[in-house]
Amino acid sequence: MAVRPPKPDFMGEEAWEALVTGRHALIESRKQPSQHAAAYLQTNGGEGTDITQGGPTCLLWSTGAKSGKERCTPLNYYQDGDKVYVVGSLAGLDVHPHWVKNLEAKPEGEVQIYDKRWAVKARKISGAEREKLWPTLTAHFPLWGHFQKYQEREFQVFELTPR
Repeated sequence: MAVRPPKPDFMGEEAWEALVTGRHALIESRKQPSQHAAAYLQTNGGEGTDITQGGPTCLLWSTGAKSGKERCTPLNYYQDGDKVYVVGSLAGLDVHPHWVKNLEAKPEGEVQIYDKRWAVKARKISGAEREKLWPTLTAHFPLWGHFQKYQEREFQVFELTPR
């Protein structure tokens, strides 16, 4: 069972409580499309683009590692030119998110940011390359760094590039 980390200084009490009390539902979210993803898709990126844990949100389509079915997951992201970076923090829980396992099994998918959707190939970032990139990622989305401090599991980082 994941330890409940302390509230970070950069978050309000209400937002923090909503996040940590609902984070176990994230594991189950792969079983049905989320309302968040549905709103994002129905408005072509007009709604739902900034509500995943309070940060910028993209949609990632990946192929289920076991099921072979297409999965759509709203994720926080960092974009640098045509590269999109996603981090498997799963709100600091003890397990890797399903999309990490999916990209490890089949390193390709599609990503949507606002109204633009494109095919991507995925590459896991690790070792010295991850260490160099990590400060940039956590400066962009501080919750990744906050949760990583309280979790022994190293969060997987993927670079998504157009294919």
